[in-house]
Amino acid sequence: NHIGQHILRALSNTPEEVALKEPVGNTLPCGFCGRSGRPECAITITVPAKAATTWDTKCVYQHQFRYTSADVGSKNQPCRNLPLKCELCHPVLPPAPGKTTRKTPIVPVSAVWRYNMHEHILQEHEEYVVPGQRDAGLALPANVWKEMRLTDLEQTASHIPK
Repeated sequence: NHIGQHILRALSNTPEEVALKEPVGNTLPCGFCGRSGRPECAITITVPAKAATTWDTKCVYQHQFRYTSADVGSKNQPCRNLPLKCELCHPVLPPAPGKTTRKTPIVPVSAVWRYNMHEHILQEHEEYVVPGQRDAGLALPANVWKEMRLTDLEQTASHIPK
């Protein structure tokens, strides 16, 4: 999405090519409007095992998008900033002994925008390393690092240094 590129530039201190009406928020900016600290911008996500991921927010700038397409990105739509379930806050539990699956309730949980995941981990999960920002601690689980890592396409499209 368009705002995602502005968020990436703000996070990397890369100057904007044009003046913005409003600067991107400093703390966990909303992926729809780029503002911080607005209660209406809180977002929840529901991740059922066998159905599409859904999200809910009251941000006035919200718009529909295809979650699976946005998660992959493309040359025409390189931004992959979408709401994610933090696997550190809401881990998927293994099956009980002797079982092959675990039935989990499908409930909405607070979501973190992908481009805010570094900041979220710095604030909420002090025990983990955040590459380039906190070197001491436990290594991030591979699935968490994969979720938050930027692609070359995202960096190139946003004109931010690699």
